[in-house]
Amino acid sequence: MKLKYLSAEFLLIFLILALPPLLTGSSGEAPAAPRFSLANLETLAIAVLLCLQLRRELPRPPCPAFRRLSIATMTFGGLMLSYAAVELGGTVLFMLFGQGKFLAASRQITGAGQWLLATAALATGAFYEECLYRAFLPEIPLLLLDRAGGTWGQGHKKTLSAGIEAACVIVFALSHRYLGMLAVTNALLCGSVLRVCYKKSGGILCGMAAHFCYNMTLLLFSSLNPA
Repeated sequence: MKLKYLSAEFLLIFLILALPPLLTGSSGEAPAAPRFSLANLETLAIAVLLCLQLRRELPRPPCPAFRRLSIATMTFGGLMLSYAAVELGGTVLFMLFGQGKFLAASRQITGAGQWLLATAALATGAFYEECLYRAFLPEIPLLLLDRAGGTWGQGHKKTLSAGIEAACVIVFALSHRYLGMLAVTNALLCGSVLRVCYKKSGGILCGMAAHFCYNMTLLLFSSLNPA
């Protein structure tokens, strides 16, 4: 009964939260600067519920503070390196073929109030994405695989686990299609880095911190150098 409940819950969460972004194509318009809104409150509530569910189903021993700081720092560095590599690749493609640039954002933020709203929106978004894409989507299927019986499934556990991990990273990457294919490539790399962070730290805190700092750094650069 528990396995059936978790399976139904996973399917429902996937259909409601993970599937819609996959069906959203690029609008060709520059994304606006982040602003905290009612939608952010909704995603925050959803993320809290997902986090509580994971704590109940997958209790983990606490990670030492110094280790968490080290993991978060290395993860942030990995995210920045991934962005730099994709940015460089996009620049080369643009020079050779006239295409391949990141979709520039309209992010001229002025005033403490706008920065506060943007910071709150990015923090909420980082928390939500870590809960959904790094924790719930991969961990629940892995938990179901571990608990399910059957000789075939257990015999192919490593292969199935690798498939689940890859599928979740791809789903996260494709949820960025509205920003263009370079953003999808960047999300594929960054999603992989953040998933490793989750597995090494045993929770979402390190990944959320690195994810938030990464997004804030890009926002700061784009605000200082608007397209």
